Amino acid sequence: MSWTGQLYSKAFHDIGDFHLRENDYAFGDRKFGGNAQSITKSRWIHHTSFLWDYDVRNMSYLKHPTKAPEYRLARHHTEFLCPMKDCLPSRTSFIDRTITSVATHFYLKRVLLHDVISNPSSETPFHHTSTLLSKQELEFVLASQISSSIP
Repeated sequence: MSWTGQLYSKAFHDIGDFHLRENDYAFGDRKFGGNAQSITKSRWIHHTSFLWDYDVRNMSYLKHPTKAPEYRLARHHTEFLCPMKDCLPSRTSFIDRTITSVATHFYLKRVLLHDVISNPSSETPFHHTSTLLSKQELEFVLASQISSSIP
């Protein structure tokens, strides 16, 4: 997770007190984004959810989580969360800052969605990396897991 913290620290270098805290992105001690990762033998997925804005009235529906980061300090949602709209002028600004930061680590090429959809044989074809398993394949995997778990 530290690499994403470094990436976003460049994007937010002049805004508040940005930190990667446990699995969260925070300005100071207030969370504005959360992360999750799934790592398997040959696949890795990193997912981030950013909180641009929220309706304070909806916070009353949320229960206090049973598992919370230490820095939350048992604070209510409205004291713990920070909407990004309070720190950035626009969503476009956030996107532009993120693209600029990512470009310091990766080669980026702007492509129009229409071009990708209408020309699937373009120079950057989409390669499926996951396949849907058949019922027979699922049954085989399940049977092998059950037999390997029996002592």
